[in-house]
Amino acid sequence: MIEYENLNKANKPYFKEFKKVFNEVLESGWFVLGRNVEEFEKEFADYNNVKYCVGVASGLDALTLSLMALNMDSKAEIIVPSNTYIATILSIVRNGNKPVLVEPDLRTYNIDPTLIEAAITPNTRAVMVVHLYGKPCDMDPIMDICKRHNLYLGPAD
Repeated sequence: MIEYENLNKANKPYFKEFKKVFNEVLESGWFVLGRNVEEFEKEFADYNNVKYCVGVASGLDALTLSLMALNMDSKAEIIVPSNTYIATILSIVRNGNKPVLVEPDLRTYNIDPTLIEAAITPNTRAVMVVHLYGKPCDMDPIMDICKRHNLYLGPAD
């Protein structure tokens, strides 16, 4: 078998720091919220040059809240890769919107930018990309498509 991705090997250089931080959290007793989350929110907001950042419990929560903030009507279609985790689809459905699946590029398994435009309809409001296996989507053509069609663009990673 040819190994595609070995997350254990990829993360091995960080294990010592991961264990140190894990033990600090474990010993503090703050498993939800707490100083670490507050510091992360502030640092991430500063990094993105925004006033606020909110830490959430899961990627599903983040996607669901992000779509809620866009306040799209129930007929809104959101283009997503067909090769994605169920949370991507659940976030769209929970907001009353319709997922439109686009096939992946077989070289990367990420959404194929050359197939996105064919999936756009008058009800399309957004494209939700999913970066897989440590490989980012080909964002330049995706951003261009979104600009030309006035679509929201969001990650689901």
